[in-house]
Amino acid sequence: MIIGTGCAIPGIMATRTIKDVRQRRTTIMLTPFMPCGAKLPVIALFAGVFFNDAAWVGTSMYFIGILIIFIGASIVVRITGEKAKKSFFIMELPHYSIPSIKRALRSSFSRGQAFIVNAGTIILLCNVIVQIMQTFTPSFNLVLEDAASSSILALISTPFAVILLPLGFGVWQLAAAAITGFIAKENVVGTLAVVYSITNFIDTEELVLVSGANSISEIMGLTSVAALAYLVFNLFTPPCFAAIGAMNSEMESRKWLWGGIGFQLSMGYIAAFLTYQIGTLITTGNMGIAFIPGLIAVLTMISFIYYLMKKGDKKIKEEVAQSA
Repeated sequence: MIIGTGCAIPGIMATRTIKDVRQRRTTIMLTPFMPCGAKLPVIALFAGVFFNDAAWVGTSMYFIGILIIFIGASIVVRITGEKAKKSFFIMELPHYSIPSIKRALRSSFSRGQAFIVNAGTIILLCNVIVQIMQTFTPSFNLVLEDAASSSILALISTPFAVILLPLGFGVWQLAAAAITGFIAKENVVGTLAVVYSITNFIDTEELVLVSGANSISEIMGLTSVAALAYLVFNLFTPPCFAAIGAMNSEMESRKWLWGGIGFQLSMGYIAAFLTYQIGTLITTGNMGIAFIPGLIAVLTMISFIYYLMKKGDKKIKEEVAQSA
């Protein structure tokens, strides 16, 4: 999981050293909850614009990730019916030797270049597609300046925006950015820049100087609490497609894969809901918008998880009875 803070993919692949299949799959499922390097631009943007570069924003995201991993591990272990047993890890280490600086630099350069090319290609392609979808209507006519909600992107994102309303950010622009974030988390910042037509979105120092009706918080229509909830949602929902592909290859089970994706989505939604609703209650004295529908959705998720946990407990009792 420490490896996963750089990128979830090598963290997932590192679970191959875990001998027990269930423990390995559980670790694979939980590793993406650690914020990786791809999520740092999102953290930096929201910390700079909404929280005046407060250091606690980024730090708290890592602690929330660790907390979710502990809670998630206890839940998954009960769902899978895994017995409490000791697991020993033995690995033969190679002889230590001084590495070749030339080879290390060459390897670092080639891998860094490959990452920049691959990540840049995905981000550029997604932003081009988002720009095209925002420019045209479903009949492929140009979108009028004051009718952005008639674009292809708006029509696709609006149903998702309704689902996200209890989290404090039920607008199609933010929903579109969250959707592209499932492809690659770096896309969130780029998509927000496209849908809000902000050319200098990366320069947070310049953005915070903009005030009044033209401030980023006003343009995006987010309070600080809603911005924090949006950040939590993007960080703790399922990772990028590449990481999901790694989960698929390492888990070797479609059932576990879809269960993991559903679990990650549920945990991210619940965490964002609690962040927004509790934060709004503390700051305003009232619950946030769409509290009742959101509460119903969250209770439904929790009830289903509880049902799976009870089913797992029953499985443990049956195994204990058979071994007695």
